[in-house]
Amino acid sequence: MHSHCPVCTQETELEPGFWYGTGYVSYVMCVAFSVFNLAWYWLIFGISWRDNSVFHWLIINGALLVLAMPALMRWSRTLYLNFFVTYDPEPIE
Repeated sequence: MHSHCPVCTQETELEPGFWYGTGYVSYVMCVAFSVFNLAWYWLIFGISWRDNSVFHWLIINGALLVLAMPALMRWSRTLYLNFFVTYDPEPIE
């Protein structure tokens, strides 16, 4: 991630250790992603303890989380930065 925005020159790391908070945002996004995966898997395939389909979902969900993790981490950084910095459509010149 850039240390400053290339358009408006806003500093992206506001203080030392600023990005530790993104862990919490990333965790919430991963939980929401897993709940979404559970919903579509349950609707399409069904989940039961009797046929171990819950373990199939866990494997599929884990693989999808690993694949989506780079995007989720970048989105969590962007979302966390937007909590503290407001967007100004007019760039500073």
